[in-house]
Amino acid sequence: MKKILYSVFMLATMVLAACSDDTTEPAVKRGMVLKANVEDTDTRATITDNEGKWKFAFATNDLVKVGNNEVESYYTFKNNGTVFESTDALQTTKAATWCAYFPGEIIELANQSGEFADVAKNYALAGETATATTGSDGLTVTMKAKAAVLCIVGVKDGDCLDINVQTAEGYVSGLTAAKNSAGFKVQTSPAKVTLLSKQKAGVYYVVVPAGVKLSVYNGTKLMKTTKDAGLTAGKYYTLKTGETDGWEYATINGEQVKKYWVQLWPGGPKFATENVKDKMTFTDACKTGDAYVWGANWRTPKGEELAPL
Repeated sequence: MKKILYSVFMLATMVLAACSDDTTEPAVKRGMVLKANVEDTDTRATITDNEGKWKFAFATNDLVKVGNNEVESYYTFKNNGTVFESTDALQTTKAATWCAYFPGEIIELANQSGEFADVAKNYALAGETATATTGSDGLTVTMKAKAAVLCIVGVKDGDCLDINVQTAEGYVSGLTAAKNSAGFKVQTSPAKVTLLSKQKAGVYYVVVPAGVKLSVYNGTKLMKTTKDAGLTAGKYYTLKTGETDGWEYATINGEQVKKYWVQLWPGGPKFATENVKDKMTFTDACKTGDAYVWGANWRTPKGEELAPL
């Protein structure tokens, strides 16, 4: 009888030990490397015929936020000049889809500087791993542009720029990562949000959402409404507050003749593209209004107007 009980006890012990082994989870490692590529880096729409194309490139110390469908928060990866590294990112116990967001999971678009060099601060990129992975061999993500850029040309000196952009839901205020997807959601506000504020003419750059219908305003004046598909991600679009070239009548030998003019720089005067045929005396050059050689629509430029400040 004792031998039988002992055998049953030993069997029970063996079964319990086997069950314990089945529930042991594999150890997860902390720390990970991300290789982030940017699709179609040659993304600049031509602003003028003689300008080149803009290429996006990551810079050392740039940050990318990365998450997956197994965690709630985001890990921070920092560019070391070659790849992005994270010391706190945890591998997953089972394969997951990892999504990456640049320059972060939240992008505030209000009060942008307008400087070309600052475009990358708000230039939204997102991507995901091609296949699910635990991250044990690092991550590779191809990131795509999710924003477009407006090139705002303030034409008339003294005009104030108050660029604000609206969707059907309200004023655009920013972008937030769409969790577990390779994209961003547009954030809006019922109150007006100014994306760019400037007090002088010039050329300024403003990052806006792509892929959604937008109405662009300067103050309360509508500058442009896009089609329902919105702007193409990764492209530049030029919007001017006025004309920078055109035709105007000149009175020559008693006849009205159209002459072509151009504005050579924002805020500058509108120059005729040809000179007066005959030389003028200093007295005639100083005349204005109907007394001027080409009539009231024209005048001699001032010395300070012959070159931009």
